[in-house]
Amino acid sequence: MVVDSPFTQFVRTPLGGALVIAASVAVTAATLIWVSRRGHADRWSRVVAGGIGAIFVALLNAILGGAGIWHATAYTLPPAVLGSFLLIIAVLLTWMVVFYRWLRRRPHARVVSAVLLAVVAILTVLGDESGLARGYIAFGHGYTVWMDALVAIAIFIVTVLTYEQVKPRKQ
Repeated sequence: MVVDSPFTQFVRTPLGGALVIAASVAVTAATLIWVSRRGHADRWSRVVAGGIGAIFVALLNAILGGAGIWHATAYTLPPAVLGSFLLIIAVLLTWMVVFYRWLRRRPHARVVSAVLLAVVAILTVLGDESGLARGYIAFGHGYTVWMDALVAIAIFIVTVLTYEQVKPRKQ
């Protein structure tokens, strides 16, 4: 049985829900302002990639949550709050693509990328272990924290591959 984390409890309050919604609107607006600056039409491909990554996250939650593989009380949050979390995820993935673009032009970019993906996997395992120990999340049907770490890496890879497909090609 899973229980609300202190964060989930706070987000269930009117103040907590309003803050999440306001934060999502603010970071989304700031990102869209940055993207829409004149002379930077190529930035939209980063937003598209971030959006596709967020859709991928939503599908994973719908499929794995619906199949009883992922369990969390966060699934019962109000739809506006859940949608706000998706906006925040889209913005975070957009900025991850911005960082990826910057990183790939640096020496040893592939090594640094591999190390960063390993860090994502390790942080996912640590976060999952903590959430499982406190009863904030649960996994079913033999799903493990290492499988979840692979899913986290897949989210980043899908987002970057999407960017590579939708970015403008040099003429």
